[in-house]
Amino acid sequence: MKPFRLSALAFALSFAAAGIAAAADAPSLQPVPTPDLSKFPQATADALRKERASFDNVSRNVSGGALVETYSLLASAYARAGLYTEAAVALEDTARLAPDNGIWPYAQGVVAHLQKRDDDARAFFTRAFSLSPDYLPVRVALVNLRIQAGDLSGARNLLTEYTQRHPGVAVPFVLLGEIAMREKRYADAIDALDNALKLEPKATKLYAQLADAYAASGNAKASAEARAKAGDGMPALADPVGLRFSGPAPAPTPADKVDPLMQAAGEANMALASRQYDKARGLVDGALKLKPNDPTLLALYARIEGAAGNLAQARSRADAAVAAGPDNALAWVNLGIVQEMANDDAGAQRAYDKAIALDAGLVEPHIRRGNYLMRAGRFDDASAAYRAVVKDDPKDTAGWVHLVAAEVAAGRCAPVLKDINSALAKDSKNGFLLQLFVRLASTCPGVGADERKMALDYAQAMYQQVDAAPVGEAYALALAANGKWDDAVKTQQAAMFVVLKNNKRDEIGDYREFMKAFQAHKLPDRPWPPGHVLFHPQRVAPDPKPATAPARK
Repeated sequence: MKPFRLSALAFALSFAAAGIAAAADAPSLQPVPTPDLSKFPQATADALRKERASFDNVSRNVSGGALVETYSLLASAYARAGLYTEAAVALEDTARLAPDNGIWPYAQGVVAHLQKRDDDARAFFTRAFSLSPDYLPVRVALVNLRIQAGDLSGARNLLTEYTQRHPGVAVPFVLLGEIAMREKRYADAIDALDNALKLEPKATKLYAQLADAYAASGNAKASAEARAKAGDGMPALADPVGLRFSGPAPAPTPADKVDPLMQAAGEANMALASRQYDKARGLVDGALKLKPNDPTLLALYARIEGAAGNLAQARSRADAAVAAGPDNALAWVNLGIVQEMANDDAGAQRAYDKAIALDAGLVEPHIRRGNYLMRAGRFDDASAAYRAVVKDDPKDTAGWVHLVAAEVAAGRCAPVLKDINSALAKDSKNGFLLQLFVRLASTCPGVGADERKMALDYAQAMYQQVDAAPVGEAYALALAANGKWDDAVKTQQAAMFVVLKNNKRDEIGDYREFMKAFQAHKLPDRPWPPGHVLFHPQRVAPDPKPATAPARK
């Protein structure tokens, strides 16, 4: 199998300075060298001079986030032109201005890699990962460097941790397949590639790699069948940061052209996720000019306004979406979300029920309906809502974790443990289901010693591969359930350290509660603390810091 390398999406995103706090005292910055442009074509040289003149003018008159963006724009222009030395200096200044943002160390790593400074690139990627561990391209960059260095175990651990928290992304499974092939673990390679193809059926080039895995395992028939399905499609990794600093993307072929409405909606969703509400509005406005009154776009607009705290405008957009597409399930989901934000639980439930009636396969309305029922203490009904999700997709992790919480809250930990066992019988290598088994078997009253010992064995094997905090806590529970109190305390302390290292201080309280129980030699009787958000799902609400920009009319 050839090494798997990923290309960026064929569109760039502008990274505005929203959300980057300005330091009280600006750090000392290096002067960015003026490059020699004499060997460039005249048009390119003129464009670069214009970019530099703009930088010199603007950088003297702005501060805070605007200054960060000014330096990053110059770095981007120089990097795309191949002026890596000058780009590296501008990026170093950018990173000094925004030291807590993992985007900029990642960009430094991209430029260092282009300069073939792989040791420096590794250091930059490592820092970026410590700041932004959920930005998948950062993780993929580290994985590729570890594979190149022969550290297959380290690369595998980075990917396994990600798939346990984000099981719906194909790219990590492709890389896990590559690693398994290198290690001659052909069955694991087949499982990983199968997972990737289930998530992205259009990634038909993976069938050639699957055929290699089947051939290596001795299954010639399956290999031939897989090879007959091989094509050119590959899973995409959205890497707007890497694209911004590694040069313009090649022009797409006709088969690869991106639907402009889908592109705008995707960019708007990313802007929404980073709370750049005005940018998100602008993108949807542009898309609506191409397709006025589109219910999906109007529903997205409602979500943007709701997140920004403009509930009246959000309700207007949501109503318009439903009027434009009364059979559009997403329009009804977003109407329900807006109604939930406005504390109209009855209206929200009617909207979620309508969405489910139109498209029972949508996960979000089931989950949100179940969350409402959990808040109302109707655990049996909540369990039914969550169970509908896992019935439709037995690998849906959100459905499983909420189902377990509802069943435990209803006093039925033993039956749901049997459900987990049944699911594992069909999917024995599902790390997320194994973790749920460990938590349930370790805490459910009445579970026998043999099953608790099995939970400990599972947990130890997972912990040796992945040091993620939830896996560490599950291992600590298994240790406690088997009377190994001192080891449980030490393992829980390690999990808490990982939580703090990943800047998730808001989660530390739940870990501390289990820590106190282990120290007192008391075994928790629930897989999560009683106050955990799974037992008390929060009502969907506007973002904590609403946008200051007024809503569009």
